[in-house]
Amino acid sequence: MRLLRSVLLFLCAVCTTIATSDGLTSQVTWDPYSLMVDGERVFIFAGEFHYARLPNPELWKDVLEKYKANGLNAISVYFFWSFHSPRKGVFDFSTPARDVQNLLDIAKEVGLYVIARPGPYSNAETNGGGFPLWGSDGSIGKLRTSDETYHQAWLPWITEIDTILAKNQVTQGGNVIIVQIENELQETTHAPTNTLVIYMEQLENATRDAGILVPISHNEKGERSESWSTDYQNVGGAVNLYGLDSYPGGLSCTNINSGFNVIRNYYQWFQNYSYTQPEYIPEFEAGYFTPWGGSFYDQCLAEHDPAFADVYYKNNIGQHITLMSLYMAFGGTNWGNLAAPVVYTSYDYSAPLRETREVLLKFKQTKLIGLFTRVSQDLLKAQMESNGTGNAVSSTAVYSWVLRNTDNSAGFYTLQQNVTSSRAVVTFSVTLKTSDGTVTVPNVQLNGRQSKILTTDYHFGSHTLLYCSADILSYGIFDVPVLVLYLGTGQMGEFAFKDVQGHLSFATYGSAHVSASTGYTNKTTSQGSTSYTKYTYTQTAGSTVLRFSNGMLVYLLDTETAWNFFAPSTTSNPRISPNEQVFVLGPYNVRTVTISGSTVSLIGDNANTTSLEMYAGSKVKSITWNGKKLSTKTTAYGALQATAPGAEDRVLELPTLSWVVADSLPEADRSYDDSKWIVCNKTSSLSPTPPLSLPILFSSDYGFYPGVKIYRGYFDGTSATSANVTAQGGAAAGFSAYLNGKYVGGNTGVATLWATWALLDFSAVTKYNTSNVLTVVTDYTGHDETSTGPGGVENARGLLGAVLYDGNSTALNFTQWKIQGNTGGPANIDPVRGSLNEDGLHGTRLGWHLPGFDSSSWPVGSPYDGLTQSGINWYISRFNLSIDGDLDVPLGIELDAPSGTEASVQIYVNGYQYGKFIPQIGPQTRFPFPPGVINNNGENTISLSLWAQTDAGARLSNATLFAYGKYQTGFDFSQDWSALQPGWSSDRLQYI
Repeated sequence: MRLLRSVLLFLCAVCTTIATSDGLTSQVTWDPYSLMVDGERVFIFAGEFHYARLPNPELWKDVLEKYKANGLNAISVYFFWSFHSPRKGVFDFSTPARDVQNLLDIAKEVGLYVIARPGPYSNAETNGGGFPLWGSDGSIGKLRTSDETYHQAWLPWITEIDTILAKNQVTQGGNVIIVQIENELQETTHAPTNTLVIYMEQLENATRDAGILVPISHNEKGERSESWSTDYQNVGGAVNLYGLDSYPGGLSCTNINSGFNVIRNYYQWFQNYSYTQPEYIPEFEAGYFTPWGGSFYDQCLAEHDPAFADVYYKNNIGQHITLMSLYMAFGGTNWGNLAAPVVYTSYDYSAPLRETREVLLKFKQTKLIGLFTRVSQDLLKAQMESNGTGNAVSSTAVYSWVLRNTDNSAGFYTLQQNVTSSRAVVTFSVTLKTSDGTVTVPNVQLNGRQSKILTTDYHFGSHTLLYCSADILSYGIFDVPVLVLYLGTGQMGEFAFKDVQGHLSFATYGSAHVSASTGYTNKTTSQGSTSYTKYTYTQTAGSTVLRFSNGMLVYLLDTETAWNFFAPSTTSNPRISPNEQVFVLGPYNVRTVTISGSTVSLIGDNANTTSLEMYAGSKVKSITWNGKKLSTKTTAYGALQATAPGAEDRVLELPTLSWVVADSLPEADRSYDDSKWIVCNKTSSLSPTPPLSLPILFSSDYGFYPGVKIYRGYFDGTSATSANVTAQGGAAAGFSAYLNGKYVGGNTGVATLWATWALLDFSAVTKYNTSNVLTVVTDYTGHDETSTGPGGVENARGLLGAVLYDGNSTALNFTQWKIQGNTGGPANIDPVRGSLNEDGLHGTRLGWHLPGFDSSSWPVGSPYDGLTQSGINWYISRFNLSIDGDLDVPLGIELDAPSGTEASVQIYVNGYQYGKFIPQIGPQTRFPFPPGVINNNGENTISLSLWAQTDAGARLSNATLFAYGKYQTGFDFSQDWSALQPGWSSDRLQYI
């Protein structure tokens, strides 16, 4: 027995060093340390990207180039079933915004791996959690279970999307390396007969049947359960790669001093539940969504702080995590009813790449970490050596994680404040274990919310650092090796080389004073202690370069200067070797680089004119920036210096909007012809929502899913004095009711309520013996995710019930109800923008929002005048823009309303519903729209539907176009976007 136990222990030790595969491909494998692609270890630093939230495919490349430029080497992508399937059995993968193959091609061209997440459930704060809205009538069975009705509903989707993904796996020459099944599905019962286990098995079988060979993954919903790992109670349904989502920030939008407490048990969690696999966080907080009535993202100061990336992401590295995806790296926009009720139009998410596609400082700090992990191969086979308060440091105010490479003893010491929310400045010494013995480094400093990764026996090219107390940003192998370090201004650093004998002479270019002296380790030999030369300095602002006598270069950058350091690669392979890049310092953003002969061509973006320094080796003699040759000079250490132009002097003229107006609620009139409307005649529903009256008035039961709905209820006689109406449109969604054309009440919405009600007063309205008409307009903020019980997407929308009363509170009967909703119902009459973009407003149904609609006969009228009573007005403004093709100018519209205004406003830009403004709830008042939705050069149409939800009326006090910024760029924004903007046709007239 003892011998058998020894053998088993030996085999276990061996298995932890041999790559594991899923048995279907050897191109993507793993072990407890890292993922391996084609046999090479790689640190996966990904960013979530939702192409659905950016409907111009040309800008997918813009975003993904910025991902790569800022240190990411992969994207994680949800594929929303709802976005591709307007009705049962129909899938759209060909219209521009839904061309999945195009997205995958762009990712490969840019050089990013793809982690695919096809669901069928996504969550993602998206409408219905990604379930198709045609299933919101309850017809797709028991969601997220092994129910056969549900199985048959999702199987065609998974087969269709996975067949596309299979063609783009690395095994087929593509970039897909992982496919996630389902999303945050908690395994609370570990039994093979459990419906969730059977469901996961069904999903895995369908995924493999579609041709997926790469590893399958899943993401745990925080530390709430232990789900689907082969290392923990595997009774079926386990995946190849276990992942743990984490949103630890706990940060207030408006108080930068709140929260900031890291989680320090990730390492132990993974050791408990997935010890044969690399540590993987499929979703790690890069921001967070805010709800209706909350704060707008621009106010979320702590979420935008670069220190967030510095402390939290390095904390993950210290805990041995080698696969990490930021959620969201770019959020985008919930245009066209993409949002679930928990969030408003903007999905900026406080992400490091703003909704406007602007690079924030948090992304620049993220880049410093991403470039470090890109070249630090020693990190990828490291084990936890020690951790704790005061560990390897002289101060109990400091916490450290120490990782050690199992092959070459390279060490990584991640340091952070013991209380990570602290703003204190702590100076201390660190005891570093090197291959030549321990070294004590004094005067290491953490300035409040700061983290550092100190290194020992760090290999770069043919050289090795014995130790370094500054953060390593990157290194490159050119004609000479170039090492880049960074520190906060005023902080001290020191480093020593292991493979260099004696003192190297060096020249200094810059303001930092660097001194060389002899140091000694505590390791002794028969000849005495081991000596080394240490180089000590205090970081000054800007850049200092050291040129050593052996040719080696070391850049010493302060952190803010380092934010504008880039290492664009010369390869489209996501695994970038240190000799497949150039170094660039100075501009706002550098996208790509190509080298032809002695010329380096850089493509990038610059808001203001900046200095530009580039190192690419001695063969390079000239630089072009966005196609224009720059005047350069060569430094004494071999770099080229130039000036990169900006956009600060470029003139930008935006028009003042002028408007025409029309009534968009003729349905309130008693005489309105609704003969083409659908009659509500159902007496039962598959929805889990109990009806409050009959007939069933749930909109999905009649084929109307997203957007505003309009109902007309008929009754006879003059005895009715009131009606009790309940509507459910989601958070912040209100409703308004009109009897025979006169406003009789409603509800203006509540940020925290999905359903609202009102007792409508008919006492002041003339009633008739026959055909009285109660018109009810119900607002909409999305269908529920499954986190909202009891049925998620199947929770009803529209009217839950309407009960008519006489003066004695006796219930009377409506003789008939009719409904009108999103134009064409499930027909998807505008496939480019998609059925989700439609709603039931009169103006939308008739296509007033579309380019080419003729409003020339409309009278002049302004939303600044608005309405003096309840109703809906439609405003149209047409204008031309002429923005230079080498400028990226993120545009938006700012809306405001007088205090006390109760209204719901929708914004349409060239046919796209690109904003919903509810002034009494908020918080959003600024609504960006990207090129392709807006025409930078040419004609544009902006429409506003202004719904005054009470008889006080409503008007706007502001409706102004503005620019968030302007950037000189090499990205082509002077393109013809007409294919994205199909215009009006007379077919719309049938939807009266």
